[in-house]
Amino acid sequence: MAGRTGARVLALPPETVLKHPVATLRDIDATLDPDAVWVLGRSREPTAAARVRHTVDAPVIHPPLETGDDPLSRRSIGDELAFAVARSASALRAGDGIRSASDRNEDEREVDALICDDIATTTRPTALETSLDHAAELAAALPTGRTTTVLSGGLPAGYDERWHVNAETGTVRTVEHDPLLSPDSVANDCVAVRVRGAGPVDGYGGPNAVVELEFAADGLVSSTAHAASDFGLEAISGIGPKTAGRLAECGVTTRSELLETPVAALADIEGIGPKGARRMHRYATVLETGEPRRVGDASLPGEHWSTPPLCLDIETDGLSPTIIWQIGVYDPSTDTYRAFVERDDPADRASVLRAFCDWLLGVHPNRALLTWNGWGFDYRHLGAFVARHCPAYAAEWESIPKFDLYLWADGDDNALLPGRTNELDVVAAELGYDGAATGLDGARTAAAYQRFMRTGDESELDWDRHEAYCEDDCRALWHVYERLRDAPQVSVSAGSSASGTASSSSTAEQASGEQTGLGDF
Repeated sequence: MAGRTGARVLALPPETVLKHPVATLRDIDATLDPDAVWVLGRSREPTAAARVRHTVDAPVIHPPLETGDDPLSRRSIGDELAFAVARSASALRAGDGIRSASDRNEDEREVDALICDDIATTTRPTALETSLDHAAELAAALPTGRTTTVLSGGLPAGYDERWHVNAETGTVRTVEHDPLLSPDSVANDCVAVRVRGAGPVDGYGGPNAVVELEFAADGLVSSTAHAASDFGLEAISGIGPKTAGRLAECGVTTRSELLETPVAALADIEGIGPKGARRMHRYATVLETGEPRRVGDASLPGEHWSTPPLCLDIETDGLSPTIIWQIGVYDPSTDTYRAFVERDDPADRASVLRAFCDWLLGVHPNRALLTWNGWGFDYRHLGAFVARHCPAYAAEWESIPKFDLYLWADGDDNALLPGRTNELDVVAAELGYDGAATGLDGARTAAAYQRFMRTGDESELDWDRHEAYCEDDCRALWHVYERLRDAPQVSVSAGSSASGTASSSSTAEQASGEQTGLGDF
């Protein structure tokens, strides 16, 4: 594994495979480019597995249909990855299990993870306890004295806990809810099972049912859940399942076919009309070309100011924050970045805010600020925290011109963006931004600072990495701004309203809505 550069595995529930058209599955394959596709399921779903095999080029794994004499089949994904696949939990008790290094043949490759969709947890609310299903079977199959990663579609993506199980009795001794902060030591008479979820985060019928698993040399790095509606025709604004069905009846199943269909013909389809047809064509063009479009002639926020706005991003300890612990500001006019970070005392809510306000008002008193969904998060919380912890700056903060590029582009319908979601990193990447690849997002950064708040141990955070993440967001924001500034314009019908004016009122905040997840924008 030392030389492995990484691999991507896509986990798909059978319901998602069977519910969506082949064109959507092909778009998922083309967009995410997996090295393997894992069709989840505790029961046999041969139709779903066959559909995926005939749609994607990558190897397909469906545990109930795995064949071979060994109850645990071995599946290699190129030179990057090796799985042991259990058809069911009962198969774990049969055969030789996963052998330790001392028991393997010289030419037998080490297994990176065990796949078993039967592995889940059961919570007993009355007893206030959670148990690991099939712990005894895992104890019988896994080597003692070390940690083995077990991947299960029976648990949602993002689940990550390590269970220590007595090898002889199969009883659970301890469970570590945060394996990254726990010691790696494992008792010689125990098996340590690091269980990682790969299932849909909203249940098998929920929207976020396409899970992307990224592996690196040290194992599973991240899991990202996508909505199936982010792919295929439904990725186009205004096309839902019903409209997609009507389009399919007319022979339109892909974005390229939609673009080949005249606007007048699309407008005649029930529920679309001329305005909807034109909008579909525009969105399809943006998604197919990866090039943004400005709608109408509205100026970008601050486009005609003498100096560009300062790009702003904040990091907190959660969606309902108790502290703003990092404020990052990128100045496009000088290509410089400034960070204000609370590294010493997480109980001190004021120092970072005061340092930021001193710098902003003292060095850049006449500059505007620019954010991505700022009225849904950054501006909203900065305003509240300044008023509470630095009230002397409250009036000055309210008077600072504030722009929100996301609100201007999407909320006010001034631009069409190529990203399949409105997350800043997704949009910026689609527009050619080469990010810092910190491996972080808002949720991970918040969780890391929460641990620092609990323990007071500065080693909990790689500070440089977290500062680089915030800086990367600020620079990505300016990259999107520049691409929108240079984007071609498409005309709109009379009566459309658009503006590039700054706002410091709650009206803009209400228009954009609140952020629903730290990875949303």
